[in-house]
Amino acid sequence: MPRHAYPPLDNLSPRLTAELKRRVGPDRGNVWKMLMWSPAMAEPFIDFNDAVRYKIALPDDLRELVILRVGNLCEAPYEVHHHTRIAREVGMSEELIRAAKTGSAAPGLDAMQKLLLDLTDELVKDRRASDATLAAAIKAFGPGGLTEVVMLVGCYVLACMFLRTFGIDIEQPATA
Repeated sequence: MPRHAYPPLDNLSPRLTAELKRRVGPDRGNVWKMLMWSPAMAEPFIDFNDAVRYKIALPDDLRELVILRVGNLCEAPYEVHHHTRIAREVGMSEELIRAAKTGSAAPGLDAMQKLLLDLTDELVKDRRASDATLAAAIKAFGPGGLTEVVMLVGCYVLACMFLRTFGIDIEQPATA
């Protein structure tokens, strides 16, 4: 049960109506519905979220590693639940999914995965990268790639704050 009721969805713009139709189903979409309390914020947030998910240079599995780490650090079960599903859909290994809970000390990680987990931890916990991590990230991703990772982490920290503030519940599809 959410901490606050979902808004009425009957007077949204055609664009937001279409976005909800695309994003909401029996097993997903409560976050998008709750976002409709502020249609003026919903459209730009959808655009930003789509940009950090689909337009960055990180491969899908590394993007999902970062998102899952943010969800774990922010203690956002909704985020972890849905992005675990997405991680599996993009072919992420169960070992890497588990590593998102542990961080860079998890066994079996390569240097890039460890760097991304360390960078994510610093951005979430310290709100900035350390000098050493900054230098390593610029070397690995370039300034543009680092910008993309910072934006990805920031977007999902915001999403986790929103999820936790409203207490958005994980969808429970009816079983046959």
